[in-house]
Amino acid sequence: MVSNVFELAISPASKEMSNGMRMYGNNPLTKEEIGIVKKAIAEIEADESVFVFNDENHLSHTCYNSRNDIVYIGRNIFPDTKYGSTHPRDMMSIRAVLAHEYYGHRTFRDEYLDDLFSNRTTTPEWQDECRASITAAKIAPGLTQMDRYHLVQDAVRRAEEYGQWIKTDGFMKEVLYGCPRENEDRGISSRIQVIEYVSAESQERDDGKRSSPNQMPKVRERGNGEDSGFVR
Repeated sequence: MVSNVFELAISPASKEMSNGMRMYGNNPLTKEEIGIVKKAIAEIEADESVFVFNDENHLSHTCYNSRNDIVYIGRNIFPDTKYGSTHPRDMMSIRAVLAHEYYGHRTFRDEYLDDLFSNRTTTPEWQDECRASITAAKIAPGLTQMDRYHLVQDAVRRAEEYGQWIKTDGFMKEVLYGCPRENEDRGISSRIQVIEYVSAESQERDDGKRSSPNQMPKVRERGNGEDSGFVR
């Protein structure tokens, strides 16, 4: 998440129903917890000087400040283990969240700065979050296969929240389904490329228009027998 100042408006009582918000709390990280996060920073080979802990305006949340080139570390750096959420954003490790901010968002700092000074938005926020997770999964060192899986799943979930599907590339297919990539080195970082989306609404079947329940619903033609490559 890219932010200058962002306040998380959520109460502990509502946390159980707020999937994707990770560990909630406004209490500062302890010395021991900071040590755990610093270990994860080293594991992804990031520059520790970029990270700031326990900033008074970012106690609850973790985000990247492009103006100052800082990653603020807050309480939600830790996964949600209390409520047993299955949301990928709740489940992803500290490493994955750090990679999302450091390699996912920081990679596009120049774009953010250009937008800031020209008062425009090149990439919509939700697409930027999808891009950050997929970019981190592709280029961040030190991630486990599960880290990359959760990051890609996070991007898929974010797109779904906006009624979109993501067209998968070879890297995403390998991470999500174990499909081998042709003409690419497997198991290592992949190049950054533009994410393609398709409206989920445009792909809906016309079940409601059927005159008989025995009629087969119409579905989108794939063409040439090839897989459409869209993640639902």
